[in-house]
Parts: sequence; C-alpha cells; structure tokens
Amino acid sequence: MPKLPNLAGMFKWAPPLWPPRFNRLRTKLTVLYAGLFVAILFVILSAVYAAVARNAERIVRDELAVSGLVFDRIWSLRSHELESGASVLARDFGFRAAVATEDAATIQSALDNLRTRLGIDAAFVVGLDGRVLAASSKSPARPTDAVLQAIAGQDTSAGVFVMAGTPYEAVSAPIMTPMLSGWVVFAVRLDQAEMKALEQLSAIPLQPVVLVRGADGHWKANTWAASTAELEAVSRFLDAPKSKRQAAVTRIGPAVAVIKPLASIAQDRVVLLLRYPLARALEPYSWLLGAMLMLALAGLGVIAAGSWALARNVTRPLLALRDAAERLERGESVQVEAAGADEIGSLERSFNAMAQGIAERERALKLSTEKAEAANRAKTDFLSNMSHEIRTPLNGILGMAQIMAREPADAPHGQRLAVIRESGEALLKILNGILEISKADDATLKAEDFDLAALVRTACVADGDAAAAKGLSFDIAVAAESQGRWRGDAKRLARVLGNLTSNAVKFTKAGGVTIAVDHQDATVRVRVADTGVGIPAKWVEEVFEAFSQVDASATRATGGTGVGLSIARELATLMGGKITVASEEGRGSVFTLEVPLEKRSSAAPAAELISDLEPNADAVPLRILAAEDNKTNQLILTSLLEPFGIDLTIAENGREAAELFAAGGYDLVLMDIQMPEMTGVEATLAIRQGEAERGVPPTPIVAVTANVMSEQVAEYLAAGMSSVVAKPIEAEKLFAAIEAALDGAPDTAAQAA
Repeated sequence: MPKLPNLAGMFKWAPPLWPPRFNRLRTKLTVLYAGLFVAILFVILSAVYAAVARNAERIVRDELAVSGLVFDRIWSLRSHELESGASVLARDFGFRAAVATEDAATIQSALDNLRTRLGIDAAFVVGLDGRVLAASSKSPARPTDAVLQAIAGQDTSAGVFVMAGTPYEAVSAPIMTPMLSGWVVFAVRLDQAEMKALEQLSAIPLQPVVLVRGADGHWKANTWAASTAELEAVSRFLDAPKSKRQAAVTRIGPAVAVIKPLASIAQDRVVLLLRYPLARALEPYSWLLGAMLMLALAGLGVIAAGSWALARNVTRPLLALRDAAERLERGESVQVEAAGADEIGSLERSFNAMAQGIAERERALKLSTEKAEAANRAKTDFLSNMSHEIRTPLNGILGMAQIMAREPADAPHGQRLAVIRESGEALLKILNGILEISKADDATLKAEDFDLAALVRTACVADGDAAAAKGLSFDIAVAAESQGRWRGDAKRLARVLGNLTSNAVKFTKAGGVTIAVDHQDATVRVRVADTGVGIPAKWVEEVFEAFSQVDASATRATGGTGVGLSIARELATLMGGKITVASEEGRGSVFTLEVPLEKRSSAAPAAELISDLEPNADAVPLRILAAEDNKTNQLILTSLLEPFGIDLTIAENGREAAELFAAGGYDLVLMDIQMPEMTGVEATLAIRQGEAERGVPPTPIVAVTANVMSEQVAEYLAAGMSSVVAKPIEAEKLFAAIEAALDGAPDTAAQAA
C-alpha cells in the first residue's frame, strides 16, 4: 500500500490563507474596483447569454412552424391513403355482394386481408343501424356508440375517435349494393409508437401528442403525456372563438409548442400538440453558462474579499470616527484607536489631537464662563445694591420736593425747589440708564394692546418740556391711518422712543425736533429728526456702542452716560425691529425706528395715566397699610397720601405688616421689599396664605421699592403682588398704580421700567 503524504505537516507549514492587509487606501479601493469590474463583466455576459437564449428560442419557433407544415402534409397523405383503401374495398363487387347477402365470413376475410396489406390498425364494417357488422383489429375493443352513430349519420367520415383510451385516425367509405348498405371504416392507431415515427420525420426532435377532450370537458386520451400547464394551454385554445383558434407557436412553461386542431368523427375536440424543450435547444451553449457561472462565483468572491477588506480597513474606522464625533458633540471626552500608516490612520491621529484640543478649550471655556457668570452675578448684585442705596436718598430728595411744591412759596424759594427737583430727576435718569444695560438682557416680550398715538405722546412728554425750556420746537405727527390700537411690547417701545427723543433734544441747540409716525403693512416706522450738531460719518455706527459718545472729552458740551442709543438699538432688536440713522455733521440727524406690531381691529380711548384723587369728606376713607422701615420714606408716603383723605397705617417691617393685615379692614397694601425681620416678598406670601386659609379674595398689594431689576420685578409678581412702583416715588405713578390695583387690573405704566 503506498504511503500517504503527511497532510498535517503540509498544512502546518503552509502560509495562513488570510486576505492581504493593505496599507494604502488606494490599494483597498483598487480591490473594490476589481470586484465591481467582475460584477459588470458578469452583467455583460448575462446579457450575451440572454441574447443567445432568445436567438435559440427564435430558431426553435421557426423549426416548429416548419414541422407543423410537415405534419399537416403527412396527415393529409395518410388520410388520403386510408380513404383510397376504404373506397377500393367499398366498390369491390365481391365485397358488396358479401355485404348484401350478409356473408360474414367473406366480409371478415376481406377486412383481414386488406388491413394486413395496407398496414392499418383497425377495419370495421358499420351497418345502417350503427352496429359493427364485422371488425378486423389488433384489439378486441370497438368504437363507442357515439362514434358509430356519427359514422352512420354521414355519407363519408374522416377524423379522430377514441377507442379503449387510445386515439385513432379513421376514414369511412359508403358501401352501395346498389343501395346504401353500410360503411367500411379504416383506422390508424395514434399511440406513442406512431408519435415516435412522426417525430423521426421532423428536422428537430419534437415531442408530439394527440389530445382528445370530450364534449363534457373531460380529457379522454394521452393525458399522461402532457403536463398540467400544457392541458390548460390546450383548453384555452379550444375554448377560444374559431376566428382566433389557429395553429401558432407559443411558449408553454419551459418548452415551445404548436397546437394544431384536428378533425373529430364524434363531438370530441382533438388537437395535435408539438413540443420542443428550450433546455435541449440551449445544450450547445452549456459551456457558456458554465463559464458565466464560474466568472460570477469568482466575481462574488472578489467582491466579498474587497468588501471585507473595505469594512475592516475603511468602513469600521470611519464608523468609529463617526461615533467618536457624536460623543464629542455631546461633550464627552473621546479618543479613537489609531492603527495603520495609511490615510485612515493619519485621520484617526488628527481626530485624537483635535478632540484633545477641543477638550482643553472646553475646560478653559467652562472656567471662563464660570468666571464671567460670577462676574455677572457680582455686577447684578452690585447694581441691585447701588440701585437700592441711591434710590432711597433720591426718594427722600424728590419726595420732599414734590411735597414742598404743593405749599405756597415765593419766587426765589420756588426756583431753588425746582433746581433740587430737576437735579434729582437728572440723577435718577442717569441711574435708570445704567440699570437699563442689565435689564436689556431680558429677551421676553410682553405683548399688550395700546393706543399708538397716546403712547408716543406719553413717551415724549418729558422731552417736549425739555425742548421748550431750550426754546426748541417739538412736533409730533402720527399718520391718520396709523392711529388706533396696536399690540406689542408697549413698555419697551416707549423706552426706545424716550431714548431717541431725549438724545435728539440733548444735541440740538437751535431749531427743533420732529417725531413722525406711520406704518407699512405690519411694520410701524417712527422718524425722530433734529437740527442738532449731527454725527461725523466715521462715528455713525459707534454712537450705538455702550458708553460711547462722539465727544467724550471732559469739556464736551452735553452730558450723559452714552448708553441711551445702545439700549434703544438692543431693545429694538429684541422686538424684531431695527434702528437706522442718517446724519450730516452740523445739519442734524434722523433716527428711524422700524418695529413689527399687530394692528387691532377696533380703537379704544387711551387710559388716563394720572389719577385725579381729590379729598372727599363724605366718602368712606380708603384704608391703606404701608410697610416701610425708612423714616424718610414713611414721611413721604404720609405727606403724599393723607391730603387725599386716605387712612394710612405704617408698619415698621414685614412681620408687623403681616400681623396688622391679619386684623383685617385694609383696602390696599403698599409693600417695601428690603425690611428687617421679614422681607416684603415673605410678608406678601404670608398675607396670601392667610387669605387662602380664610377663603377671602386677595387684597391688592403694590410693591414700592428701590429694587427694580427685571428678575426682581418678576419675583414680586410671582409672589402675588399686583404691580410695582419704583423709588424715588412719583406721585402720579403711585396714584395710577393704586387706582389700577383697586380696579383689579395690573398697572403696567406704574411698574418699573
């Protein structure tokens, strides 16, 4: 026995069959392109094969058509031979005499002799009554009564009939003695052997079969030789109208076939089915199919290998980079594994360096943000404290000035009092301008309905007085179509208009200021024009910078902090609008405000902002509880309210205010915020809780405070206060807030700007 080679050792020392590792992306893509090339080659070869298959089918169809004609000729010749033999026998004198005398032996001998000489399968003599008088056949079977009656009912018959489950082609001839005495019938068996003989006469190896379907629709012969699809196709052919029932080449399953109708002696329906499988026609091209399959498998193998290499060396690293980028976007600290020396590996290392740089910058940014937030909180706390500390003494100055202005005084005393009040108001205006820088950060719009003309006049009234004091003209023109009710942030709009008109009056020495209001669609446009000093071209944009003025020297002619225009532009932007300026040095400026507002359908009269409170001895006095710890502020409140017949009770702190309110009987509460023992917010919460427990409606509470930052005002309103009046107290705003609170509506005009 020969010794087998050491296969284990061969595999042990054989190199591992792993796909090569490519270091360059170009090589990886080359593998992919090679796979794609093979795939395209496979598609081309498939198209060639499909064309060959179509050509083979066309050839088969042509051959079948020719074979059909050959079969028609053969069928016709055989029918003619049968008819000639039957006619010769039917005209033979001796045979006719035997039929006339009913000589059975002579008839049988004649049939056997002629059947053997002609090579036919069956011969019969049928009487006038449709009975078989004599028969010569290889089979003892006889035609059915329906066939015999059909033969007896015609002079001559030719066609196919079924006997013992086998189709026969038959021809009959009449026997005259001299009268009609019967018919002689010659038949040829159309069995498998006969079909094989016919097949030998065709140019291509056909598969012929004769199918017979009875009048009842059931198949009678050779159904075993046809498939279900072929039987269904033949049934559709037989059921079609006669005009469309013509022999034609058709496709039935995997074969091409010709269906040829044949004549039937009885009422059966007979067809000759000629078939040729396409697989046999494609056998010469099997080598092409095999080659194509081999190329396809090879192409699939190359594509699979290329895809594996691409996934391992390109797709997976790219997916890892994508996942890392998503985690980096979420703020996570990420690094990817950098492997290889190709472009992907270089990209991974660059990504790691970028991620590390981003992480370091984010840490630095976070630290800077924390510092900025701390500085912003410190700024806010400082501004809040400074607001409170400056407003409190200003409240004493302006409050006393308002109270003293009610008392009669001589001209010098009145002038001095006016100087005190104007100086205090100027200081308050500077303070408000500084605070507005931080308040402008609040981007929440507070939409409400307002009368546009009334808002413009109210916002500009103080600047109109200042213009009159300087001898300037001050005109306000609101277009007729722009008058009426609008919806928007009225408070911010008024603040922007006030800043623009104040700036115009401040920088105008002669001439005047004109405010023109109109609108286009839903955009309201306000032009503030002055005849002042104008702005040099290089300073036009800088005037909107915070703390910036054209003349910032110590000897400048006008004062101010330089924040008015900056705040105006920022507020206009928050409202969705804009401010533009056109100016010429020495000839004046035109500031144009455009802001989107919603026009309301109906107009309403402007509400009075100043309450006309007059003492009434007959009316029940209004009971007001004022929580105020500062003695000066207590004196101001008392001096402002008591002349109007108001029953005022002073509480020294928030706790005392809550206790006094619990005793009941107060119509309104004026609440300071910064107080000892209990703040105004805490006192308000305690009052609201007590009202809820007793089930009584809430009493209006108006905050009177120097802490009027935007977030502070929001806190007061959230605690349950009705509105806010800023210190220093202005009598008109205080009275308006009291009246609005008693009417049950929040007074936005009295709230801190």
